[in-house]
Amino acid sequence: MTSQLLLNYDHWTSQLDQHSVMASAAEVQGLIAGMLSAGIPADAGTILPVLYDFLNDGQALNTHLKGLIEQLIAETAKQLAEEDYSLQLLLPSDDDAMAERLEAMIEWVQAFLVGFAIQQTDLSLVSPDVREAIDQLTEVTRIDIYTEDDASDAENEESYFLVLEHMRLLVLTCFNEVGQKFTISEVAAKTLH
Repeated sequence: MTSQLLLNYDHWTSQLDQHSVMASAAEVQGLIAGMLSAGIPADAGTILPVLYDFLNDGQALNTHLKGLIEQLIAETAKQLAEEDYSLQLLLPSDDDAMAERLEAMIEWVQAFLVGFAIQQTDLSLVSPDVREAIDQLTEVTRIDIYTEDDASDAENEESYFLVLEHMRLLVLTCFNEVGQKFTISEVAAKTLH
């Protein structure tokens, strides 16, 4: 599957609905990115059972959807590790309503924080930059998407994209400071034995 289709929110929504998975596409990728950023290796055998617990009441997914999620794990891991900061968040398109995009963005961040907390339970062990990133991501989850404001649509669009860009950088901070170090040290430990 092309990475464009792999990161298409509507495609994922359709796939998840067809297979009666009660999670959104944003939650699926957010959870994966959180686990990877916390140092869990990009290994489907490790990540899938956690996804089953959180997304499907512990039940395995059918072969087709499992294959798609394995591809999403690999693609998300690849993008997190890229040096050009090309991480694409699995969110609704710019054509969708702002409320829908904000809701998905908040779901993505909430799932990311859950995924990160699975591995990194003691934030006193991570750098101040990572603690600050987690705090700022937590603030994103507090955005009230139902409050009417006086800002124009253009101002709202600009604010949305600024928050998204900031989110991406915070996620990459977590991955670069924790995720990469943890997986690299694991690989080094395995090669020493």
